[in-house]
Amino acid sequence: MDRRSILASLLAFDRPLPELNDALDGLEWSDEPVETLRRTHIAAVVRRFAAATLTAGEVEAWASLVESREDLGFEPRHEEAIADALFDLGNPDLQGALHEIVDDLLEALEG
Repeated sequence: MDRRSILASLLAFDRPLPELNDALDGLEWSDEPVETLRRTHIAAVVRRFAAATLTAGEVEAWASLVESREDLGFEPRHEEAIADALFDLGNPDLQGALHEIVDDLLEALEG
């Protein structure tokens, strides 16, 4: 898979985390964004947690993987909301357990 396909798969979270991590590890470093993280990507992952198809740990790990990518851009005009959501998802010890903040997160992303 090429970089764009791997990143698109990461954003959609359509593969198991270990597989995504291995694919990302195989990429050379790049700070040139080739895919755009949108609020809808994050909201979809949060909704999967709410539907019990993802665990809080999986969401936290996904957010950490996404947050660390310099080859991902953020949806224009929503950079702050996206950065805040990734921080919240990736730091439950600081921001609260996901089940406690899920409604506020979705409101911030979709509002």
